[in-house]
Amino acid sequence: MARIQEIVFLVFGQLAVGGVFLMALPTLETAGIGFFRTNGLVFLLTVILGIALFPLEWSEWSTVFFQFSLFGMIFFLFSAFILVLFVYNLRLWFRHPIHSRKLLFTASFLGAIAILLSAGYYLPQSSSWLRTFFLSAYFLVSSLLLGAGVLGMLLGHSYLTRPDLSIVPLRELTKIFMILVFIEAGFSLLSLAVSASTPRLQNALSLKSFEGLYLWIRLLIGICGPTILAPMIVQTVKDRATMSATGLLYVAMMMIIIGEIFSRFFLLVDAAYL
Repeated sequence: MARIQEIVFLVFGQLAVGGVFLMALPTLETAGIGFFRTNGLVFLLTVILGIALFPLEWSEWSTVFFQFSLFGMIFFLFSAFILVLFVYNLRLWFRHPIHSRKLLFTASFLGAIAILLSAGYYLPQSSSWLRTFFLSAYFLVSSLLLGAGVLGMLLGHSYLTRPDLSIVPLRELTKIFMILVFIEAGFSLLSLAVSASTPRLQNALSLKSFEGLYLWIRLLIGICGPTILAPMIVQTVKDRATMSATGLLYVAMMMIIIGEIFSRFFLLVDAAYL
């Protein structure tokens, strides 16, 4: 159970950071203030839920922030991310009619540092700098992919009540989403190629171990599915079939989240492959 909670923390935390960064895209401003209010609140609640589910007793939280350790720094930065995002939401709902890109960039910077530190935290100390760099880059790409998918889904709903809304922001988001899908697929396949000679991976690929079931779910649902759907989503947006694009985004995001969950499972097991 504790492992599942830690996986949720990793996925939710990265989703929130990627979504907050992409909210600063200039083209999204045409979506209106309601879009930013909704997404700002969604990402704030997401990261809070992720931290709340982390398998740590409430009595231990007070000591975490006073430990000058990598673990303590990760949660300190995520807490700073929450604080800045809370100020952003407070400002947006009660004071200013426009959102602050400076606050979004500040929160994104804090969250990105926390994500990079978490890559070092979950890798064995004996890992090479190349492996650390690879996992750090993968975490950042995964964060942006999750954020782009959620933003795309919520933006797609706006066209149901505002059919005259410009298609430009959704078109840009879906293109970013597709590019990130292909980049993440490349990262995952490269990771498998590097580990291809290991008996453990060979047994998993040939389904000689129960771990192989998780690996094939990761590959077929988390990688192949979104890779097929992403170009279809971009094409439906070009045709201004926003309802169809939103539905496809929902399906693709469910596949991606399933894939990310199993990816984080492998990370917590031994960080052999993503």
